[in-house]
Amino acid sequence: MTTIHQFTVSEGQEWVLPVDDSFYEEFFGLDGRSLEGWEPPVMRRVEEGERLYSDFRWLGEHAPLLRRPAVDALAAALRPYGELVPLRGEKVWLLNVTHVIDALDEARSQIVRFEDGDILAIERYALDAEKIGGAEVFKLPMRASPVFVDDMFVERVRKAGLRMVSFKPVWTSVTAG
Repeated sequence: MTTIHQFTVSEGQEWVLPVDDSFYEEFFGLDGRSLEGWEPPVMRRVEEGERLYSDFRWLGEHAPLLRRPAVDALAAALRPYGELVPLRGEKVWLLNVTHVIDALDEARSQIVRFEDGDILAIERYALDAEKIGGAEVFKLPMRASPVFVDDMFVERVRKAGLRMVSFKPVWTSVTAG
């Protein structure tokens, strides 16, 4: 049995946002292609309210931002699944996931759609375990797909002692037996 998780924000977690609002669209548009040659945006830490230190600063579940301790602990494990792209301003690296798997079982998922049929939101995920295989990190081939991680990746984060990183389980495989 395998559980697939997505990153989730923690109460009081540090947020880092682009200084130029036009870059939000670029983060939502991350679709598995390499960002080689991309001019990274300048990022700023949100100062409102009390913010707690996090080794994964928050921008969204589709664009994990890692601090140096997370990069040092996880770079080798992440290499097969994407690229760590340094951003400007705040010292953070974007995990640009390039490992895209068409593993969504639309018939068994609970999906909210736009009038034209495109996916607006997925309220309950059903995934194809065979397609996922042994992938620790992946995205779905859809706009603003969350980054998904398996139990092994969650355990890597915990064993590395990384702070203020939260995951939400979104799907568990059912094994015959």
